[in-house]
Amino acid sequence: MKKITHHLLIILSVFLVAFSSCKKDDGKKIPPTLKVTFSNGSELSDTAAQAGQSIIIQVEGIAGSENITYFSLLSNGEHVLDSGLNSESFVSQRVIVKSTDSLEKYTILIRDKNFQETRLDFNISLLPTLVYGNIRTLTFELGAQSNTTLGSFYDLFANQVYTLSEAYNNQGSVQMLYFYDPSEESTIASPNANIDSTIFGGTYQLPNWATRNEIRYVLLTITQQDFDQCQNDSLIIANLFQYDTGKRKAKYLTPGDIYEFSHQGRYGIFYVNAVSGTNTGTINVTIKIQE
Repeated sequence: MKKITHHLLIILSVFLVAFSSCKKDDGKKIPPTLKVTFSNGSELSDTAAQAGQSIIIQVEGIAGSENITYFSLLSNGEHVLDSGLNSESFVSQRVIVKSTDSLEKYTILIRDKNFQETRLDFNISLLPTLVYGNIRTLTFELGAQSNTTLGSFYDLFANQVYTLSEAYNNQGSVQMLYFYDPSEESTIASPNANIDSTIFGGTYQLPNWATRNEIRYVLLTITQQDFDQCQNDSLIIANLFQYDTGKRKAKYLTPGDIYEFSHQGRYGIFYVNAVSGTNTGTINVTIKIQE
């Protein structure tokens, strides 16, 4: 009798496990919830803007059945942002800069580990630009990391060059730096770029900074004549890029290279006048930046 009871218990246990497994597999998979608002808190909808105008949105994702593992932003079918994560929820503030396209179709997409996804589509139309903005033109020279005469760090807004120790004491005011490395050659970069710690070593090295500003760069194909004739921000606007698609380094710089850059919603273009490609060398640059 005990033997029969024992077998019945085993059968019952197997049945319960199988039932439980089926219930889990057959359970409804709930996709993540997506909420997107403008900076004023109103719900995101189709809108219009002038070229170069910034639109700030806030993206909030909340997991359904499983954690959110992917977040992306697409513009006209091209990925502007791809971000991997593993979280029950997240909040991300993004800045979208209107390009010169007459219509931009955007998609925000989030996905969980079961590939359940939620997306939101919206459009940004182009408004005519009635008046182009003023620009400032600055020419400056920076020394590479071992140059004993010129500093390697630059404040775009004060037109100030800093040595490493001076830059450490003015971290929030440094947007650009210059260094030479055999693998990347002459490079202008963001303070928060991935830079070998041996390039700027010692007490004031970049990993020890509390504030490391970010600036993004994109190589342009315009001519020196285009650059020289630029008297307002029309050329800058014509070459706008989505911030997340830019790089934190402008590498392998040679005379004549032209880059567009962006920092905190403000755009500009720089032209390389001259460069001496050694760790004691220099780079001479002219910048035109929106006021």
